[in-house]
Amino acid sequence: MSKEKQKKFGKPKSFSKYSNSTLDPLQKTSLLSKIFGNQKKLDDARKSFFSSYKFESNINPLRLITFLLLISIFLGFGMFFIERSNEKIYTNWKYQGISSVPPSNISNFDQVIDFSKKENLSNCDSLDPKLLLEGICDIPLKYVDEMNSTQSRSQVLYIFQFLLMFILFFPLGTFFHRALRNIKTLKYETSISPEKSIVWIYFGIFLYFLAVFVSKFISKDFNISFAIVFLSFIFLSYRLYKIFIEIYKGSLLVNTDKSFSILTNKFKLWFVSYISMIFFNPSIITRFWAYDIGNVNDLADATKLMYYSSGVIILFCFFSVVLVAEIYKLQEIKNLKFGSITVDPLQ
Repeated sequence: MSKEKQKKFGKPKSFSKYSNSTLDPLQKTSLLSKIFGNQKKLDDARKSFFSSYKFESNINPLRLITFLLLISIFLGFGMFFIERSNEKIYTNWKYQGISSVPPSNISNFDQVIDFSKKENLSNCDSLDPKLLLEGICDIPLKYVDEMNSTQSRSQVLYIFQFLLMFILFFPLGTFFHRALRNIKTLKYETSISPEKSIVWIYFGIFLYFLAVFVSKFISKDFNISFAIVFLSFIFLSYRLYKIFIEIYKGSLLVNTDKSFSILTNKFKLWFVSYISMIFFNPSIITRFWAYDIGNVNDLADATKLMYYSSGVIILFCFFSVVLVAEIYKLQEIKNLKFGSITVDPLQ
């Protein structure tokens, strides 16, 4: 008797470990279930949410956070040297007698002509291709090209730094969620919810960026727009304080009722760098401290602020590594000295 031919569109064997529709009708394999999970996995996740848990090491999230923050430090140094180079270029323009800011591209050539007239660079006053080939606009176009190259180099690194920051949200969320769970296993009584705390932090970060990006649309007045950003900063800082004060209370070997003294010097240094980062990052500089750039002198001053901001980013990332490493060590040491317990979230 010949073997039965395999069905052309039969279920792949590789799916067999995920699905057994005969034994469990809810455990069905499909493309959507492969991506989002099936009903059985959803039920398992719900059960595990309320299941007991023990002390968990934070070493893997710590390694990933450290790696990403080191990349961010490297990008910060790149931003520093690029902005410093840009500032030297703009300063040289001042020495050459250039006072107005050249356009960054030639898509609107009228701006190039207007720039040439303001600076009396050449007879660049025509869009005639024949005259352009003769080089009547070569001098102003040189400044346009330099402006474009300096701005492009800066923007590329800012984009990478911004994307890296969003990637960092995931391991940081994992680290602090686990750290908050661990303090309960380290015999510290607290009513704080790790899940809600992380959600509040993410919400505070979202409010801050929303305030930064929309404040100038709400009002052009400096005081009003800055007040919007400042309120979001207060909310985010309050949420961070609530998390860190609980983590330190539950992680330190010696308990104390004084909230300020329980926060370590490393945390205080990190908090200073955090405030500096909040009010001196590139987005804040371009919207508040260097919002109106009317001439090359303003452009050079704004660029100087930008490479100072790069130094702030470097320090913030460095102290962030120090902070998470300290929290990890404190919890590991307390676990080794006093042991841990199993926590039942339903009790």
